[in-house]
Amino acid sequence: MSKLEPRNLDHVVLPVPDLNTARARMQSLGFTVSPDGRHKFGTENCCIKFADGTFLEPLAIGNRETVEDNILKGNNFLGRDAAYRFRNGDNGFSMVVFAGEDAKAERKTFKEAGYKPGKLVTVKRPGVHARLAFALDERAPDFSMFLCQDVGTAAKEDPILCSHNNGAQRLCRVSLYEPVPSDFQYYLQMVCGQREVSSHSFGMDQKLPNGTLTTLTAEGLAAYYGISDIPVGRGLRAVALDIEVENLEAVAKLLEKNKIECSKIGARLVVPPAPGQGETIAFVEA
Repeated sequence: MSKLEPRNLDHVVLPVPDLNTARARMQSLGFTVSPDGRHKFGTENCCIKFADGTFLEPLAIGNRETVEDNILKGNNFLGRDAAYRFRNGDNGFSMVVFAGEDAKAERKTFKEAGYKPGKLVTVKRPGVHARLAFALDERAPDFSMFLCQDVGTAAKEDPILCSHNNGAQRLCRVSLYEPVPSDFQYYLQMVCGQREVSSHSFGMDQKLPNGTLTTLTAEGLAAYYGISDIPVGRGLRAVALDIEVENLEAVAKLLEKNKIECSKIGARLVVPPAPGQGETIAFVEA
């Protein structure tokens, strides 16, 4: 394996049925939701942004004809989203994204390592200009990872949009599921850039500069998140994300006030999946 440098977590993609549903759900969890954003290739989002630059991207289909036309032109982002929705429905957690520096070069590296990169995807809208380089492992049809190279963001995020009623500060952990995590060790190392792996009885961790990428077994899902509905079959699945907050007790009171189902599991306050939320969200205290 060539020399690797750990990459920052950038964001996660959460398929949702529509932005109104996502906005209402995320606000009920105490998040400030950014204004709707629309991609020229037909999708739309309403992001939850954090001061450290990480964010959650609830993603909906804005114009289906435009999306289908761009899938035919080879847009990997849309193709993988469509495949995920076909197999899993319109609520879930489909993609994990890391910060990239040179999408063209990184795409070449992924291809040489044996992973399907497809075409580079360009995202442009006011204030955003990014290039996406995918690395797809065909053993994991319901999960995608890519690098996002920022090549022209106009301005820093509005601090108001990064201030949340639940005290959320950052996306600090992304958790995947696989019955045998080590079978995907090389793939994960290649994309997240972290060669060092910390193995434990529930799976393995890869420490990144701004968070942790965790791959869990079924026993790990139960211990970390109380998840008993285990995905069927082999292949990586994105199943949960941890959000660091200032005060866990305050979050518990907010969720109770908003009638949001949650459970305290170890150091985590876990909210199960719901329409507009995607997958499991766990709050952890800083």
